[in-house]
Amino acid sequence: MDRPRDAGITRSQRAREELAKAWLLDVLERTPLREIERVPIAWIAAEGPALVADIVRGLADRAPAGELELPAEGIERVGRLAALRQGEAALEIPRDLAALQSLLVEALRREVPERRLGAFAGSVGRLAEIFGDIQAEVAERLVRERSGGAAVDPLTGLPGEAELHEWIRILLAEERRHGEPFSVLRMDVDGLAHINDAYGREAGDRMLRAVAAVVRRQIRPVDRAFRLTEGALCVLCPHQDAAQTLPVAERLCDLVDYSQSESGPRIAISAGLASCPEHGGEAEGLLQAAEEASWAAKAAGRGVAVGGR
Repeated sequence: MDRPRDAGITRSQRAREELAKAWLLDVLERTPLREIERVPIAWIAAEGPALVADIVRGLADRAPAGELELPAEGIERVGRLAALRQGEAALEIPRDLAALQSLLVEALRREVPERRLGAFAGSVGRLAEIFGDIQAEVAERLVRERSGGAAVDPLTGLPGEAELHEWIRILLAEERRHGEPFSVLRMDVDGLAHINDAYGREAGDRMLRAVAAVVRRQIRPVDRAFRLTEGALCVLCPHQDAAQTLPVAERLCDLVDYSQSESGPRIAISAGLASCPEHGGEAEGLLQAAEEASWAAKAAGRGVAVGGR
């Protein structure tokens, strides 16, 4: 498909400045007066045009779909924006960027000739891909900063509870803003204590490491896995309610079961599912609902249970 390489917004510094001004106005209009001081006005005014240029350069790149990247300078600019939005205001960054994306879509609508069949749709798709990368980078930085740069678990290579709570906060903000559900899947690895006693701690560690590897291979790229307590893992599944996540949870339990030798030490998975908003709208309530569902699964002798059932 033919792609535009030199739309007007790439040629004109004035156009980029106008877009940055419109972006700043949009951010200010939806910010309560008491929170205006949290808006990074100076950053948007000074670096907004350069960020627009970075994004449009990425848009003009002829890299295949799925391989687009924002220039390194653009990533650093976005990182500085994340650092400027402090406290609860940091959760407004996705809306800040969504506003800029909408403005760029309108600019493309004006600039891309309609006679080029599919050119506008293709450009909008590539723009969405770039902003997806931007949003992911911002979320990663926010979580690292707000969790205090917590180290990953050395045994499983998974992040821990500090990062889990920060990701839930981000997903809760997205649910409140856009109505996007998400699920919390808790997986308790039953039998580790027996293996530790009978075969040594190293054997139990190998089993837990193997379970974590299965989980990482089987979940979607957008999902995130974490290690909780001694023998518990957790997976956050954006854009899915409990019913949509249930088949994945059942497959994980089956894979762990089938991958074990009949003659060696064995473990079992008790998994609990809870989703927002179905089972609550706060982090602690959702985690508690998922944990209680895992207890119910264990008591019933089945792999997975859903909160409230």
